[in-house]
Amino acid sequence: MMEDEAVFSVLSKCFAPVDEADWKHLTGNAAWSEFLDGVRRLLQDDRPFGSALSPLARARKRCPLQEFLSAGEVDALFCPPPFAEKNLFFARHFTGGLADSALPVESLYSTWSVVPGEQTPFPQAKGLYLSDAARYLRALIASMGLSVPDEFSDCPDHLALELDLLAVMLRSGMQRQAGQFLAERLEWLTAYRMRLLELGDEARFYIGLIDVLLGIRAQQGAAVLSA
Repeated sequence: MMEDEAVFSVLSKCFAPVDEADWKHLTGNAAWSEFLDGVRRLLQDDRPFGSALSPLARARKRCPLQEFLSAGEVDALFCPPPFAEKNLFFARHFTGGLADSALPVESLYSTWSVVPGEQTPFPQAKGLYLSDAARYLRALIASMGLSVPDEFSDCPDHLALELDLLAVMLRSGMQRQAGQFLAERLEWLTAYRMRLLELGDEARFYIGLIDVLLGIRAQQGAAVLSA
């Protein structure tokens, strides 16, 4: 059974640059099937991160992904794109400065906040890199003794990094902090999903992954409230 942290690690790699060998390993039949089983569990288990299920809950049959996603999204998730197709989508849409760019970067989909007593360079601006979200993520990563990889130096609030940070928290026994991070940081994915929808069917795989994340976020919020 794939652990929670491994599910988020796989999700992170789907939005990050990876080489062909890693992608083939990640999306191989057995590995990808285990990932989808982990997704189903996170979408349905009524437990906060780190909490054990009761024997009765463990024995409960889980619903198929069709209960949570559209038919097109399910088809896309069950057939992840081959490396060449993923690479082409990445070049077209996950690269900055292009007309069809749809970078998964929080700053581009959130508004710069105004903090009383502090000077904000672009108060209430939206669609700009290195917003307060990025500065917060950079500081959080540093506080955990980690560093932002060079390829993400201009966007420490990239979705791949946020998901990898979630995985690190869960591996480190920081389940409560991981749940809080999921609730607070991934709200922007609703706006990002709208951008992906504009790209049409070629983004169906990534729309499905975003809907998985939004579903897990909602499930975790409900689990925390009922705990």
